[in-house]
Amino acid sequence: MADTLDAALEALRRDQFYREMAAAEAALQSDPEQWSRYVAERDVWLNADLG
Repeated sequence: MADTLDAALEALRRDQFYREMAAAEAALQSDPEQWSRYVAERDVWLNADLG
């Protein structure tokens, strides 16, 4: 029973996290200047030469 409750709580936590993440991204996209800055910084991190 406890495992089922733990799994349900974890599923709720994840659902809330992804809903908040999507809302934050939508808010960021609504501001073209901020979205552009975010994309530029994201691309630097994604293309970083860590070697």
